[in-house]
Amino acid sequence: MSYLKKTVAVLLVAVMVIGLVACKKEPASAPTDEVKKSPLYQETTRTLRIGAWYEQYYTSAHDDIYDNPAPGDIDNAEKNLQNMRTIEKRYNIELYYDNLTWNGVIASINTSIMAGAPDCDVYMLDLQFGIPAIVNDYAYSLEYILNESPEASLIEERYKDILSPEGSEVVAGMSFTTDGLTYIFSGKTKVNLAAYTLGYNKSLLDAYGLEDPNELLTKGEWTFDKWMEHMIELTDDLDGDGATDQWGFRGPWTNLLIQLLMANGTYIAAIEADETGKIVEQLTSPETTEVLNFLYDMYQTYKVSFWDADCDADWNANVYAWAEGNIGYWVDACWIAQSADPDMNMIDDRGVVMWPAGPSGDIETNANINSTQGTYFMIPVGIENPALVYCVLYDYMNWYQDDLTLRDDTSWAEEWSYNDDNFQVLVEMGNETSDSTLDLWQQISFDESYQIRGLIETSPDAVPITVAEFQQANKQIVQDYLDTTFNK
Repeated sequence: MSYLKKTVAVLLVAVMVIGLVACKKEPASAPTDEVKKSPLYQETTRTLRIGAWYEQYYTSAHDDIYDNPAPGDIDNAEKNLQNMRTIEKRYNIELYYDNLTWNGVIASINTSIMAGAPDCDVYMLDLQFGIPAIVNDYAYSLEYILNESPEASLIEERYKDILSPEGSEVVAGMSFTTDGLTYIFSGKTKVNLAAYTLGYNKSLLDAYGLEDPNELLTKGEWTFDKWMEHMIELTDDLDGDGATDQWGFRGPWTNLLIQLLMANGTYIAAIEADETGKIVEQLTSPETTEVLNFLYDMYQTYKVSFWDADCDADWNANVYAWAEGNIGYWVDACWIAQSADPDMNMIDDRGVVMWPAGPSGDIETNANINSTQGTYFMIPVGIENPALVYCVLYDYMNWYQDDLTLRDDTSWAEEWSYNDDNFQVLVEMGNETSDSTLDLWQQISFDESYQIRGLIETSPDAVPITVAEFQQANKQIVQDYLDTTFNK
């Protein structure tokens, strides 16, 4: 997996997980009486491809719900699969995902679209590289697709609700724009359960006499300083051999940095202009400096975690290490729980809490979900018949056939929260989410020092650098990116 795991543009946010395998189906059959032809029906079967970076279900590659090794809710899986069969007949299309890898999606966008021949009909995106793609005119706007494209007159009215102020009941509009046009829309649900919370081992905290972080949060005492005290206490050489075997924290540094920035009310490369209208880097701001100092202290000063070459080689080892029971705190999410602890061995020990407030943060706002995370889709400029692609994706998302009780079902998140207290933290973070500043720092091509090696690398031959050296090496790189992308 790439260092950067996360995801805008002209199109659609997936409300479920979907995907590609290598097998090939026979062309979709002509519509029957049970499936009404779309006005966009293709007389010759058309194959649509979505560039993605991990396997998803269900597409034309799948004939059985157990093609997905973990189908989850069986009834919903059946609905997803049947929806795919209906779409094939309604439009006479086949739909597949091409697993390009994270970096491969970015490379394909930046090369094939510029060349006028997109590799894929759709790209699955993160806001980090989706927004720059839109700014550089790589994506069709929804207004163009629905009103001005050659096939716009064939689009049924119900697909155009996205352009209304409220959006449709199926999908809600988002408004990243530089020209008054809508380029993004996302899945609309009653409860936003996409947060990355801070997980913690309740038994370990109890054993070391540490107060539950949710109680500290209630008292307004859940801060960076208090969290560091906990991590220092929990980092331990249990067998006395001189090697640490219980850590205060483990997790991917990318997600960690995102959450620390959020919890301190700051950012590195956000689309936020100063009083002159120029978008200015914040890598060297006092607030970001506080975050970087905290990160440095975690790995270098107090050594409550580690990062070495093995961590790079096996990214998931960092994501899932907590399930062994020897980690105090970690980056948490429902999908992480399902993947790391499928047998729920940690069901009595796993707690989750909002991220602690940094010295410049606010305990009331650190619940906001970082809005650069999530799965979006872009229809690239240059493909044939974008109206067809838009409607196919709309129907693909709407696997629940407008039954919003199915779409808004929270049973999966409740199950993988393990208990109601954990689930309520997810709900509260979703309810508190606002239109926060979009920080695109992961999109920037930094020099080696920006790969956080100097700040977090703990290998014996590592050469640490100070926060000031790190900022000096990368300040202009961040500003050049903002100037090139936005300050034109």
